[in-house]
Amino acid sequence: MIAAFENYLKSARFLIIDDEPVSASAVEISLAAAGQEEVRIVSDPREALQAFRDYQPDIVVLDISMPLMNGFEVLDQLRAQIPPDEQLPVIVITADSLESTRRRALTLGASDFLTKPFGSTELRLRVRNLLLTRFLYRGMREQNRRLDERVTERTQELETALDELRQTQRQAIREQRLHAFNEMAGGVVHDFNNILMILMSLTDLMSREVPREEAGLLGNVATMQAVLQEAAQMVARLHYFCRPRHDDDHFMPTDLKKVVEEAVQLAKPRWQNTALAQGAEIRPCIQLERVEPLPCNASEMREALFHLILNAVDAMPRGGTLSVALRNAEGGAEISVSDTGIGMTEEVRARCLDPFYSNKGETGAGLGLAMVHGIVRRHGGEIEVTSRPGEGAMFRILLPRNNGTAQAARPRHALVMSRRLRILLAEDDDRLRQLIALQMESMGHIVETAADGNQALAKFHEAPFDLILTDLSMPQLNGIALVEAARQIIAEIPVIMLTGFGAMLLPEGERPPGVDILLSKPVTRENLAAAIAQVAA
Repeated sequence: MIAAFENYLKSARFLIIDDEPVSASAVEISLAAAGQEEVRIVSDPREALQAFRDYQPDIVVLDISMPLMNGFEVLDQLRAQIPPDEQLPVIVITADSLESTRRRALTLGASDFLTKPFGSTELRLRVRNLLLTRFLYRGMREQNRRLDERVTERTQELETALDELRQTQRQAIREQRLHAFNEMAGGVVHDFNNILMILMSLTDLMSREVPREEAGLLGNVATMQAVLQEAAQMVARLHYFCRPRHDDDHFMPTDLKKVVEEAVQLAKPRWQNTALAQGAEIRPCIQLERVEPLPCNASEMREALFHLILNAVDAMPRGGTLSVALRNAEGGAEISVSDTGIGMTEEVRARCLDPFYSNKGETGAGLGLAMVHGIVRRHGGEIEVTSRPGEGAMFRILLPRNNGTAQAARPRHALVMSRRLRILLAEDDDRLRQLIALQMESMGHIVETAADGNQALAKFHEAPFDLILTDLSMPQLNGIALVEAARQIIAEIPVIMLTGFGAMLLPEGERPPGVDILLSKPVTRENLAAAIAQVAA
């Protein structure tokens, strides 16, 4: 530091303001003897301020007694130009030794005071001390500046780390919620599907038994059937959110451009006709790049995009621009659906993908975006939501290329039959077992019922059957184990399996080993009859 100060001292710039040439020269000579070469003399005090601005000195030597403008006036002007944190030293020299003169000079901002005559050594020592103070102050200021920069950098790093931590915590909380919801939804979907199937079976029976002349009653039954179908569809949506990704999911290389175009066309009546009927003009902006085929389930992805488009249209009750884009992205593809509608608050944006969360009042069940989220997660992708109130919203889906999976198993050849079937029905729900048996008996079949897998297997040993219709989830011996045991006895026995878990356990088009047809509860009489006809054709 000493060497740095000596270099600073040697290159320091001196501004001498003195109307007496002899006095100014004496100061200059004393400084030159000490090795100071950067010296400028101003003899007219009226030019002092401009010289100060041009020269930017490190120290000022100022005489007090000058004509036209005295040193106090000059000092007052200089201090108005010097920033408070500059610490620029000003040495006042004067022949006036009065204490009042000294106090006034110090009050106006003088750093030191020399009374004429003074020695060269005293001048050099005072200059050195003042410049040392300035050097140390400037060094401390620079150190503080660097420290402030480091503090700012560290603060930004901490804020970034804190944001990442908060995001991680939010994601962890979301995953915990999803896990808890998955645990709960599995049983809920199963039980609801069983209940819905009982109600749908009863309405099927009622529709056939009510006399044709009872038009009002038939209309009520038809309404019940329609409502039950809507309830079944709502419960079915849960499987998109709850069902985890399986290694054997049916994901095939897919032309995403075609999938997006189909989703836009499917939603066209909503964003075109319905919107116009309500007095809102939706202006579509479709920008689709050609993307290399990506492994995905085309029907699921089409369903997800369809719901995103409907959601965007709903967000523009007064009309606006609907934008759908497909573009190549690093490692995969990006699909975005955006609107210029009402937007979302931060709270709504953060929760809009959660199941059963809706801000549409009674018109929303809160499953649409949750379903989209589930589909994207199952494809190994990510979905991002950006929105502000009054500025619309954008949903961005990022799909990876490394999302391949095995194809679904090929269907087995069914046993051909042309007679009334003897059917073994295994179902642990007493009410449902009775209703399914009644439905199949009304089709002309002979039905033997069993309350569980063990009872069904015992009956299968006792008598021949043409078809097994079994529930998947049963106590003691479930449907899969029953089918495996039955096929060891008769390898080609046709099997239809019912499951109240919908498609959560197995993806669309796939079945457990040995099962010809997998039906998701609730199943209508027509669907059941079609399945029986298919395996018994």
